[in-house]
Amino acid sequence: MRKGFFILLLVALLSCIEPFSVFAAISGDPIKQYGLPFLITNAGQGPGGKMARLLVSQTKTLELDKDFFYLAEPVEADLKERPYKALMVIIGSSDKGLGASGITIDQEIARLQRIVKASKDMKLPIIAVLLEKDKRSNVATNPNERCIDTICPYAEWMIVVRDGNTDKRFDKIKEKYHIPLTIIDNAIDFTSLCKQIFIKK
Repeated sequence: MRKGFFILLLVALLSCIEPFSVFAAISGDPIKQYGLPFLITNAGQGPGGKMARLLVSQTKTLELDKDFFYLAEPVEADLKERPYKALMVIIGSSDKGLGASGITIDQEIARLQRIVKASKDMKLPIIAVLLEKDKRSNVATNPNERCIDTICPYAEWMIVVRDGNTDKRFDKIKEKYHIPLTIIDNAIDFTSLCKQIFIKK
């Protein structure tokens, strides 16, 4: 019931040891680089967006509300509010999150489709990210699968935690749509990865 809270607490505790990690477990396609600022948001109303916000903050080089911003439910106009260089969409649906927002998964998917279209029209690159383990299902109508199908085919790059790709779902998307895929062993590796993606000049 308090899963989101415990996820954030765990990330906070793990992030304390990140500065002592010499090597991050990152594999797959070459790391892309983007300018600043960028926008982090959710796909599915799960806790992953807030987790990503915390992990990016742990870089100590990227500052919230200056170098990057977080919006849980942006609409098309929000994408034009600042000169964003990338839209980072964190995939992960939650019944609790949907309930708190007062929307259904169908309404969430419709919103995401509008965001994807607006991003394409603006030529704003989408980075699709999956940070949570055990959030997958082989049922096509599962909310997480629907979010994946809505976002990933239109992404410029995918970043996925290894345990979220045990069925090679994202490898198949990579092959079908020719989208680069980078794998991280654990969510905590996302911090080191972001240090390489977003470099202040």
